[in-house]
Amino acid sequence: MSANVEIKRVKEWAWMRGFANLYQKESRAWWSTRRWWINGLLWLGLAVGLVATMIFLMPAIAAATGTTTAVAEAGGLMQLGLKAFFELGALAIAIGVIVLCQDLIIEEKQTGLAEWLLAKPVQRKAYVLAKLCSSLVAVLLLMIALPGAAAYGVLSLGTGESLSLAPYLAGMGIVILHSLFYLTLTLMLGVFFSSRSPVLGIALVIVLTGFLFSGLLQPLWSITPWMLPALAELTAGNQAVPSWLLWPPLLATVLWCVVFTCAALIKFEHTEF
Repeated sequence: MSANVEIKRVKEWAWMRGFANLYQKESRAWWSTRRWWINGLLWLGLAVGLVATMIFLMPAIAAATGTTTAVAEAGGLMQLGLKAFFELGALAIAIGVIVLCQDLIIEEKQTGLAEWLLAKPVQRKAYVLAKLCSSLVAVLLLMIALPGAAAYGVLSLGTGESLSLAPYLAGMGIVILHSLFYLTLTLMLGVFFSSRSPVLGIALVIVLTGFLFSGLLQPLWSITPWMLPALAELTAGNQAVPSWLLWPPLLATVLWCVVFTCAALIKFEHTEF
């Protein structure tokens, strides 16, 4: 019995052998299951809920409590909505990235799937980078782009103000960088550790420390991503941000992302299964 089998040749660099197939495998884990629409609805609802609460409920609460001047002192409804999305929303996205990506490597190390995959003609760099790239695409689309578009619509329609698109997109770019920091951090921790507890513990401590105690750690603002949500809010609202305040944390976060990725690649190259 014979059969004609058509084999599709995949052109890849030798040092990235296996990346295309691994990327397809990781992408299917997001887009061929219920995971994509569940997360899409979850983060869409979160963004709309945060912004709508500030725009529609806060004025009613202020009127009922006789504190209507508080809204004006905060910069108006538009500024309240921006603060809700870019500060609270960025925090929620960072925590979501950590929780959703904690098992990227650990689960496959525990089940033996990583060892089985690496027994094939697959480069270890390709294994790590395929997980990073596929997760980054999902995070960008489901957790940032879709909620960001919805928040923009609610802000513009709910306040009746014209929100400039270019500054808003610049603010979204800062949120992307903020999320990438925690994605690469979680990926690196998954390479270094073999259980979920230290991955979740270390990553959540870092993000919550920045949210709760950043005011007490002002000397670290320029070398951490902790101020990025506030800077994203100011940028999206088309407010002037001094270069000395904006660029150091942006460049430091980019550097941290590179360091985390390189550390994950180097460590994984020397990991024994």
